[in-house]
Amino acid sequence: MKKVRVLYEFKAEDSNELTTYVGEELTVINPSVFDGWMQCQNRNGQQGIVPTTYVESINDSDDDIPPPPSESTYGFGQNAPSWNIPAPGSSYVNQNSYVNQYNTQTFNSTSNSSNYNQNSQNYNIPSSKGNNQSYDDDSFDSDEEPSVNTSATTGMNNSSNFYANNNNNQSRSSVSSGIVNPGNSTGTIKVKQKNSYGLEVFLLHGPVKKVLDSDKFSSIVLNEMRQSVWKRVSPPYQIQILGYHSDKKYHGVKKFTSYEIQAKIFPQKVRRRYNHFDWLHERLVEKYPNICIPPLPGKAVTGNFEDEFIAKRKAQLELWLNRMASHPVVGQSEVFVHFLQCDEASSKWKAGKRKAEKDEYRAAQWFCTLTVPGESVDSPNGIKEKVDKFSKACVNLDNSVKNVVSSLDKIAGINNSMLRKEYVGLGKRFDDLGIALNNESLDASNNHELTDALITTGNTYTQIGNMFGEQPKTDIGPLLDRFQLYRGIIQQMPDIVQFEKQSIQTYEEFQNRPEKLEGRSLMEIAPRREIISHVTFAEMNLFNKDKVDDFNQYMKTFLQQQIAFYSEITECLKRAYATFEKIPSNTSPTNNFNSSFRR
Repeated sequence: MKKVRVLYEFKAEDSNELTTYVGEELTVINPSVFDGWMQCQNRNGQQGIVPTTYVESINDSDDDIPPPPSESTYGFGQNAPSWNIPAPGSSYVNQNSYVNQYNTQTFNSTSNSSNYNQNSQNYNIPSSKGNNQSYDDDSFDSDEEPSVNTSATTGMNNSSNFYANNNNNQSRSSVSSGIVNPGNSTGTIKVKQKNSYGLEVFLLHGPVKKVLDSDKFSSIVLNEMRQSVWKRVSPPYQIQILGYHSDKKYHGVKKFTSYEIQAKIFPQKVRRRYNHFDWLHERLVEKYPNICIPPLPGKAVTGNFEDEFIAKRKAQLELWLNRMASHPVVGQSEVFVHFLQCDEASSKWKAGKRKAEKDEYRAAQWFCTLTVPGESVDSPNGIKEKVDKFSKACVNLDNSVKNVVSSLDKIAGINNSMLRKEYVGLGKRFDDLGIALNNESLDASNNHELTDALITTGNTYTQIGNMFGEQPKTDIGPLLDRFQLYRGIIQQMPDIVQFEKQSIQTYEEFQNRPEKLEGRSLMEIAPRREIISHVTFAEMNLFNKDKVDDFNQYMKTFLQQQIAFYSEITECLKRAYATFEKIPSNTSPTNNFNSSFRR
């Protein structure tokens, strides 16, 4: 039997695929199942299809297997992208719960900047090869996770499992090495750890290449309170996901969903799959080391292509896009605009994608493109005190939002199960009562009218029960989506704070160890470090300014839906009440119960 050796890790995304690991030897069952795929068996006897470009023939005589792609073409290698695959013991998203559509992390307010100093070293910005993830066009084809044996919850009320405990045991190697390491990812977590690669290089040397005026894009100014704020060059714009389309390829083996997107400032519409969003998120996190980039909604175990799930994800992705579009920097960034404008079939899409992946002004080098005020934000100690207070306030805010989310999700579960069941059951009891009263042995004047009124009441409560079951999709569900996105925003803030504190710590090390200055002066380095503080405080001030409008809009929309819901219930009850009003009384005025009672 022909043998092949695995060159690149491959994670199965369908039941007929086979997960493989670098260096593993496989037995070829069918060398050409269809174009680009072969059927193999591993040493455990498991069989499935794998990409032919991910393996090499062990026998020299076997030349029918195509050579593997180069790293520069596919961006894969020993550090192949795998962060969407769950690590042992991790949990997938419970798609039946509203809150689990976003995977968020819980952070510790007691963390300190020392975490960022492990294995520190001098390094240059890495290229887009190797560990830095690059996406080949074909890698966008499959956008959903397979069913995996995990400990996913199934109920609405398992609030303890709502939030993935992201990277609690993960090292900060992504910071010291300068790369987001996909291999340390847990489950479907979309919160990429902030990285500070190039920080020391930036502080010591500034830009690694001359910054042209055309590369200078973002500016920070001082407002009337002398606070650092982003200078908005154009107003925010709205983005709408108009619909979605499910499709297949490779004879139905590969399934994917594409979303039709249009930004209102652009005439064209584009289609994007979930992996396109993942790619964009990766680029934004990589480029902007201390700008808040919230996580994407997580992936689900099953039901990925069901209309209800896709419609929910469509709404969540639209929220995420509009949040990014509202940011003064991200919304105007070249990679974000490219994502919104360029059709995938166009040659410009691939060129823009490669340009974004090889952006020389990413991470700490991005600071070189900024224009900031000449004055200092505050003294180093003053900055530390302010950012620490801000970080602790974010922890408290996150806990409060989490508690609200937990309560709302429980109410949604009660509405969909207990309340629906009890109201529908009550409706059935009223029906039975009406039928029992209509018995010939209990015949009386207007008996039929009373029966009809009771049956109408029964139908009304059945309708109300079903309304309670469906209502969370209209009010609680959208509010939970917004709160979950907001939690993702809040949870980025401590990382931004830690990046700020790391820059101060690095600067202080230069002060205490002059030999690390490499012949440069602190006067040369200080303005560069101030740029980072201006960015940090611009983000903090933007967060504080936006939160009032955000929560105001969230609550107004939610309460409007609640008012409309209970108004509809009131109208239903009024209609039921009117059927009893039409029944003439069989009691004479002299024997009226109410009159006797009053006497």
